[in-house]
Amino acid sequence: MRALLYGGLLALGLTLTGCAGSWGSPERNPRASAALSPSFAALAASPSDFDAEPRHVSAALAEADLDFALDVFADAYAAPEGHAPLPPRARIDEARRVIQSRATWSPFELAFLLRDLLRADDGHLAFGHGGEKPLRLQALPAPAAPPSGAAPPVELVEGEVPVLAVRTFETAAAAALATLPRLAARLREAPAFVVDLRGNHGGNYTFAERFLLALAQGPILALGTREVQSVTAALGRVNAAKRRLARGDVPPAARVMFLDHITRLERLAEDLAARGEGRVEIVREGEILQGTATAPLAGRGVILVDRGCASACEMFVALARQVPGLLVAGERTRGSMAVGEVASFVLPRSRLVVTLGTRAVVDPLGDYDETRGFVPDLDLAGPDVLVEARRVASLAPASAWAAARARAPSLVDRRAREFRAEAAALRSGTKKPR
Repeated sequence: MRALLYGGLLALGLTLTGCAGSWGSPERNPRASAALSPSFAALAASPSDFDAEPRHVSAALAEADLDFALDVFADAYAAPEGHAPLPPRARIDEARRVIQSRATWSPFELAFLLRDLLRADDGHLAFGHGGEKPLRLQALPAPAAPPSGAAPPVELVEGEVPVLAVRTFETAAAAALATLPRLAARLREAPAFVVDLRGNHGGNYTFAERFLLALAQGPILALGTREVQSVTAALGRVNAAKRRLARGDVPPAARVMFLDHITRLERLAEDLAARGEGRVEIVREGEILQGTATAPLAGRGVILVDRGCASACEMFVALARQVPGLLVAGERTRGSMAVGEVASFVLPRSRLVVTLGTRAVVDPLGDYDETRGFVPDLDLAGPDVLVEARRVASLAPASAWAAARARAPSLVDRRAREFRAEAAALRSGTKKPR
């Protein structure tokens, strides 16, 4: 694989507006979009633009916004693995004919047309507008948002079976999330424990990965990632980060991190524009992570999930399913992991808002589906699900752990030669874990 050539920004791993993937030896894969369009001025939106009242537009202006949206998708949208950033030409042409068939378009009608034309199996993809009556049309139905401020982002409840609740991986909760590796060392010594991820909508995957690696001892296949590098993608991520700052979603302790992230993205956009570089994809696959623990888990752990577990939470589950001694229980997850690193744009004529992901993610075991999520090893539901999870961790028979144990051999089977060779190199010290 060829070396990453642009300023190390992506290796920063700051997923301030969406979900991040893994890092390592990347591959640059140029694709589409030699032109730099739309312009800087059109792409860079102020936070107030996202809250502005949308406009009714003529057919001509609606078609101009369609062109703007198509340019944005071509330049910045990662799209789920196996899918193109844009729909087939015939569908685009049909959308044009529909737009031209009417004199005017309301924001509501135009948002639906764009959603139906550009939708994909992508839990982050959304269309809508701000104003007095905001609208958000998601490509996939979203779970209900967890109550804000109801509980701390990280909470350890001690007991015979300790329970660690991780309610978010958002960078805004960085101070609390930084304690996760230390808490993992505490859980590792327990005969049984539960990690409660219910309602965790994700955030910064870096925190999720560090936590998982502190739980694990051996080598683990990393998530495959494909990230778009372009002027449009960088400025869209700037828009999303500035919008969060303006909304007050970022606590004072995390503001410096957000501002640094914005500055780096703006410099990247300027550098790419100066070089006249269009869309390039940075691909990472087949990498192996190394757990930082010195021994296997002392006991057994249950990873408790539900339909609220999404994005970086599901990325955590993708890695946790490879760790001997961990079992995933509860309900199937949201199915919102395929495309992250969110970018936001305002269409200039109608003031509609488009939200899309600039990084695609692939489950290394191939068991994830964007419309289905992860199916747990053990179904648990009902008002006493946490009690049941504790009971499973401490008392469940060996047969309940069979599916979880079976994944370790399947990991070797799927990538037998590479995995064995790299695992041996890690153990011997001839290869450094990333």
